[in-house]
Amino acid sequence: MPDVLSDRKRSTLFDGLRNGQAVATAAEAAGLGVRQVFTAARTDTALALLLAGTDPEEPGATGVIKRAEYLRLLALGCTPSLAAQILLDGAGKASHWRREDPAFARACDAAGNLASGQPAPARAPRFTPERRRVFLDHLEAGLSVTAAAAEVGITTAVIYQRRKRDPAFAAAMDTAHHAHPRTPDRAPGASDWDAFFRALRPGVALRQAALAAGIRPEAVYDRRRADHAFAHRTDQQRTTP
Repeated sequence: MPDVLSDRKRSTLFDGLRNGQAVATAAEAAGLGVRQVFTAARTDTALALLLAGTDPEEPGATGVIKRAEYLRLLALGCTPSLAAQILLDGAGKASHWRREDPAFARACDAAGNLASGQPAPARAPRFTPERRRVFLDHLEAGLSVTAAAAEVGITTAVIYQRRKRDPAFAAAMDTAHHAHPRTPDRAPGASDWDAFFRALRPGVALRQAALAAGIRPEAVYDRRRADHAFAHRTDQQRTTP
């Protein structure tokens, strides 16, 4: 079956989804039907990630993909050791992910239950009314949209998708955003970077470590692009137990 997305249509679709457009709106702008988009996402991992609210260009996307593939293998009935042989050449990364990330450990258990025929618990909604309330509180307190979203464990893509289809939420965002004067972002100091590296370890995304250290994730990405030694150290620390 030929690829339903040409390079031009795929690029237009990705741009729309990154800007928070609803799937139907982004698909229409690219000259596609919604069903074509979902069909393409079956084999296009980057598109599936973007539909789920994760930008595939983010530094942590590779780890997300590997974790998803590992869980898929478990759900198909592979043992953890076989899944590690297939996906990770036998490396022990998955065991480190389980130890460092309780949510991933629970997902592994649930995937194993699916393979053995046991029902898995229902997935909670990602952007609940309580999370929306806390997000708006953070926005009103002066945080940026990116920082406020990270505080409640969601992505900016989810925020802008909700904003696009919910005029009341868009109005609440605008009101909260202008309720408190924004203070300029402080450049991270040596102690901030020390805290960042203490938080960075296998299974922890750059964004998570940055927020734990009180650093804007964008500051980490900017430094990675400008400082090769820094980029090497972050990559090494995320992969070395």
